[in-house]
Amino acid sequence: MTSTSSRPDPGLHDLFARFSACGATQTGGVHRLCGSAADGLARDLFAATVAETGGTLRTDAVGNQFGLFSLAGRSDAPRVMLGSHLDSQPQGGRFDGTLGVATALRVGAALVGAKARGRAYDADLCVVNWTNEEGARFRPGLLGSGTYAGHHRAEDALASQDDAGVTLERALAAIGHRGTDTAPPLPACYLELHVEQGSVLTGGGATIGIVMRNWGATKIDAVFTGAQAHTGPCPMPLRRDALLAAAYAIAEVRAIADRWPGQVHTSVGRIRVEPNSANVVPSRVEISVEIRSGADPILAEAGALADGALKAAAGRARTNLSVLGRVERPVRALPGAVADLLALAAEETGYRAMPMDTVAGHDALSLLGACPTGLVFVPSIGGIAHDVAEETSDADMQAGLAVMLRSADRLCRAGGSPERAIREAAR
Repeated sequence: MTSTSSRPDPGLHDLFARFSACGATQTGGVHRLCGSAADGLARDLFAATVAETGGTLRTDAVGNQFGLFSLAGRSDAPRVMLGSHLDSQPQGGRFDGTLGVATALRVGAALVGAKARGRAYDADLCVVNWTNEEGARFRPGLLGSGTYAGHHRAEDALASQDDAGVTLERALAAIGHRGTDTAPPLPACYLELHVEQGSVLTGGGATIGIVMRNWGATKIDAVFTGAQAHTGPCPMPLRRDALLAAAYAIAEVRAIADRWPGQVHTSVGRIRVEPNSANVVPSRVEISVEIRSGADPILAEAGALADGALKAAAGRARTNLSVLGRVERPVRALPGAVADLLALAAEETGYRAMPMDTVAGHDALSLLGACPTGLVFVPSIGGIAHDVAEETSDADMQAGLAVMLRSADRLCRAGGSPERAIREAAR
């Protein structure tokens, strides 16, 4: 595979299969939570692949792994960064995050090979595996990329705890990936490949999705506190059932989406009940609420309705309510120059591309505003995501690699500048 080739790369499928074996489930998916033993195996494979390809590895304080590939031959060269994440959802799919990391590593191998054959570059390449993108074990999600971009302090990220009280710092240390290296500076440009996790591309007859903006999101971690009691003799009017309060809230949060069909998505995807015994009235229940919309005014109104629903549920069940955390992510546009470069790469490699939104959050959004950022989608069969049945065809995996390789090659020859890359492509 040369630096501008769109021929199939068997190395991508081999590397992807090796990552998929880390935490593989009997049902064909992966269970690779951040900081788990399976995550450690995947991180080990990332490190080994960087070394085998001729790169050097840095691991920062929160476990972000950076594979650095020298292409420009000078110490002050800017960097182009590509990557995604290797952690998964519980009993999740193989493609989410992993395809982007494997593709980035194969791009690194291709550009190193092209340099050895005499191709000149004006920027270096960095391939990254971000820590805890999913937020499945430690909250919030996008934790590693958010820390790198300055949205979180490293000490706060490391102090995040899972449901068993294990901190991120302790989990990373246990698998040998609590780093001490200084993270590289912000790149001149960041690109990320991801599976779509929806069916817009298939419906539009396109192979490549070029993300133009993200949907906004409001995420609320709330806790209802009632009183523990026996489910038998305790009279119903005296009960302060925290789970009942959560049930009221869950139903109301779902109803919010129905006010704006197709414009608002809501969910309560996590619930933690204490003491979680069949014959005890629950005294404490945590829930995680998510609201997403492509319009900031609607998102604000839906968020206010969710706040009201939580308070009303607590009052109705005679419990207390506390908000443990709240994350607000506004609707934002991705840079037009990066999108234009990606569209050019798709055209040059023979793939039909279409502009689209991302409803899901991705690490690229952490870097949005900090540096030029681009996000590329390839189709998800059936639109299935966060499930073991997640699937993307071999041909579409190769299409994503071809577009990322062409884009990265142009960027690294143009000092990491998408504007310069487009100008030079027009010559």
